[in-house]
Amino acid sequence: MKTIGQRIKERRSALKYTQRSLGKQAGVAHVTISQWERDETSPRGDNLFKLAAALGVEPGWIIKGDDGYEPAPAESYRMLSPQQIQLLELFEKLPNSEKEQHIINLRDKVKDYDETFNDLIKTKSKEEILQILKNLDIK
Repeated sequence: MKTIGQRIKERRSALKYTQRSLGKQAGVAHVTISQWERDETSPRGDNLFKLAAALGVEPGWIIKGDDGYEPAPAESYRMLSPQQIQLLELFEKLPNSEKEQHIINLRDKVKDYDETFNDLIKTKSKEEILQILKNLDIK
């Protein structure tokens, strides 16, 4: 059975991450990634969850290496930024009734920005552009 460090290193390599880039995604120093991969220490608590998210795996796979926790193929994994991970974590903590309302609000906001952008493209004068931006309170 592989060690925690071996699983971390193999998954990192499969995703073509450096220790530095994985550390940045997981919010830890690259030295910490190196220590984990050499089995000097093990990820715990929040760091375990952040590492799992950065690697696109379940925390249980990192710790136990169980077949039931096998990660998705590296090519199917899209790297999320720390901001995207934070957004997803916060979203998951909301009650279901709130989640749908936030999705609707975001769709409306994106639609508004798209319409504003299209208006800006059509606009020819600087004054009109400034007026649109003023109405949106964008400086």
